[in-house]
Amino acid sequence: MIPHKVSFVGSEDAEEVLQDATLMAARLIARARANGKTVTPGNIAYYTLLHIRCGRRSHSAGRSDAMGTRTQIMGLSRVTSLAAPIPAEEQSLDEPMTLADVLASDAEDPSETAARNLDWQALVASLDERELAVLHCMADETRLQEVATRKRVLRTTVQNWRNQLTELVRTFMGKDVLHMIRIHPADPSRREASGVRSWGG
Repeated sequence: MIPHKVSFVGSEDAEEVLQDATLMAARLIARARANGKTVTPGNIAYYTLLHIRCGRRSHSAGRSDAMGTRTQIMGLSRVTSLAAPIPAEEQSLDEPMTLADVLASDAEDPSETAARNLDWQALVASLDERELAVLHCMADETRLQEVATRKRVLRTTVQNWRNQLTELVRTFMGKDVLHMIRIHPADPSRREASGVRSWGG
């Protein structure tokens, strides 16, 4: 009866809807018995089929769920595959595009950004005066010679400090961090605080 009386939505099939209907019928029987009422199998089947046809399911009966079957049957929402092609008149490129292409974002996951910022703050807090001097030099995009002059050491010595600091960053934050920084440079207005923008430059 269900395949001929019920409109399936999305990936629903007859077997899945039959399972839903069975659970809903069991709930109707349990509720009737709890209230001391006697119901016939015909009544249970009638009301179960009525609920299923209008889009109710054992896991959802409301209309506020955009993915809900009832919501879609009533035309209040529509589910579209991310693989669905974009109409040619709405495309800005010559090659075919899908909905996933339009919605895709190259922006980094905010949680990853936050986690890396916390790691960076912990790393900076662990640096000594010499390492901080090199870090600020790179953040300000000044020459290493200025650090050498202030510290009264050779420029090659400061270069060694920088190399050591680079290895420390790789060890602390992962070997791919310098590559990621070059691809997604930090906001110039924040480079002094982070000291990352000119790293490895």
